[in-house]
Amino acid sequence: MIPITELQNYLVNNSFSQIFVLTDENTGKDCLPILLEKVDEISDRQATLLEIPSSEETKTMETAINLCSSLLDSKADRNSVIISLGGGVVTDMGAFVSSIYKRGIQNINVPTSLLAMIDASIGFKTGVNLHDVKNAVGTFNTNTLSFLDTDFLQTLPEEEMLNGAAEMLKTFLVMDEDFLREFISKQDFQTIEDEFILRCIELKENVVAKDLYDRKERKILNFGHTIGHALESLYLSQGKTISHGKAVAIGMFCALLLSEKKYNITHEAFLPIYQFLNNHFPIPELNKELFENLIPYLYNDKKTLNSQMNFVLLKAVGTPQIDVKIMEEELLSVF
Repeated sequence: MIPITELQNYLVNNSFSQIFVLTDENTGKDCLPILLEKVDEISDRQATLLEIPSSEETKTMETAINLCSSLLDSKADRNSVIISLGGGVVTDMGAFVSSIYKRGIQNINVPTSLLAMIDASIGFKTGVNLHDVKNAVGTFNTNTLSFLDTDFLQTLPEEEMLNGAAEMLKTFLVMDEDFLREFISKQDFQTIEDEFILRCIELKENVVAKDLYDRKERKILNFGHTIGHALESLYLSQGKTISHGKAVAIGMFCALLLSEKKYNITHEAFLPIYQFLNNHFPIPELNKELFENLIPYLYNDKKTLNSQMNFVLLKAVGTPQIDVKIMEEELLSVF
């Protein structure tokens, strides 16, 4: 992740034919003025603004096609650049469109939410929902740079900060017990110290450097996401939404329960994590009916291979296990 102070020189030195800035209605109002103040080249070059609605339902092929059409109408060529200014929906959509328009143009992420800073803008993944299935379509867009400015976090309500905190918790759970211990001792998440953010980014970038295409080591970052993504898909099918952070928090809670059963771990071993999750992301009643509804979406998960559900579980904090096969009966027996 590159400091935002370097974006001005990057745009000047690369002489892009056109600059496009993708926002949603919130970041267009709250964050674009901050970006324009810090990066003169965007105003000087009279960048073209593109806007999408700020909701998960926006992440569709239809939206991607509409954005490609806007680029085409503006005569964008292969030396154009898209600056994706926003949270996970904007950075996912901007990176995806950049990867397919004229077989690929430069993408720049300027994440404005905590979740986008520590997750969506790292690792070159893009994702678009297909029907009700979360991120069923996507690419790896390596023609992407991400620029960091934590000043944008001052525009967020605590709910959005908590959304990112769930993803941060996951990263420390699988990779850094010391930071995890400090993190779960926090009481207030309206602000999160830069040291936590920078450490989370560092951990993720190190894993991505070892396994760009998510074949081995990188899979540990999917902890909590198997059930989390299934929950998001289930909500979409019902015309409702659940935040990614809340869904992943529930997914982590379930993955810890599965870990207990799979590896004969005492409930007390993960008790501080359960307490943290319940304090900040009240966990709903988990029952067989819910998981029976989730199973079709679990089979559509990207990690499912040969019709077998694969989970990331923990033998202990900092000791993740990838490609753990869980049968339907095992899943339902826990709940």
